[in-house]
Amino acid sequence: MRISPTGPDYFAYFLLFGVGIIWGGQFLFNAQAISHFPAVTIAASRVLIGALTLTLVACFVREKPHSTPKRLWITGGLLIAIALSEAVLPLFLIAWGQQHVASSITAVIVGSVPIVTLVVSVFLRSQKSPFSVASGLSVVLGFSGIVILINPRASLAEGPILIYELAIFAGVVGFAIGLTLFEKLPHGAPIRSARNVLWIASVPLVGAALVLDKPWLLNWSFSHTLPLWVLGVVGSGLAYVMYASLIQRSGPVFTSISNFIVPLVGVVLGVSVRGEPFGGREILALAFIIGALVVNEIRLFAKPKLMKTPSLSSY
Repeated sequence: MRISPTGPDYFAYFLLFGVGIIWGGQFLFNAQAISHFPAVTIAASRVLIGALTLTLVACFVREKPHSTPKRLWITGGLLIAIALSEAVLPLFLIAWGQQHVASSITAVIVGSVPIVTLVVSVFLRSQKSPFSVASGLSVVLGFSGIVILINPRASLAEGPILIYELAIFAGVVGFAIGLTLFEKLPHGAPIRSARNVLWIASVPLVGAALVLDKPWLLNWSFSHTLPLWVLGVVGSGLAYVMYASLIQRSGPVFTSISNFIVPLVGVVLGVSVRGEPFGGREILALAFIIGALVVNEIRLFAKPKLMKTPSLSSY
């Protein structure tokens, strides 16, 4: 793979829309899986299948990790922290939250990952940079959209749904922390880094699933497990390989446009396939979040060096 000297080509656009469609469609399959399996089992199956997929891919992709023996302990600690913040907690929290939250609403909430990352990066980055006017406006718009969407007063009146919405948002915060930590890893081997993160995350998740869910008692028929295989192989495997390839081919700034596609695809699939309600409040929240992403993209194009490495957060 190489970066095109003349900018993104047609294949780059194919990868871009492919990643957006896969990541936006994951919430639909998550909603299908949660009707047959507990949240811990879904998260464990997803990371385990994704780890196996990326292990197979890594056998055919040459990567040269730039790490020294002195950094091995630091890198190992970062991988564990990323696995917990970006895989273990978010995949469980989002699957658990989707028990009572529509996939279209979940897609909009998760679409705010880049906005939350702006806030988290201030506290976790080693080289902190102050908010610009554009980034500050992006944060305000993004959080306004989340508040409009969740609508705490209405959610409290409806019952415990607010807890599930906040669980999904907590998963978004975990994604943002993992993204910022992922930037600190030695560059040069994104696929192998993702593989290692998923293998580390599979240990506590598989252990928890064995103890809490007793998966040998569940119905593992083909129709029930198909969403798990799609989430693992496509969402946690293929999508990340495509994302990494797009980064190498066209650079991170162009690749970041996929953030526009994810919530839109999630909403369209949730409404059209599952018949989920999506009214004026949801449309207004989506407009705020998309506006925040637009402002964020303007900031990134103005200073492309601020965005370095892809996140695992959208697989």
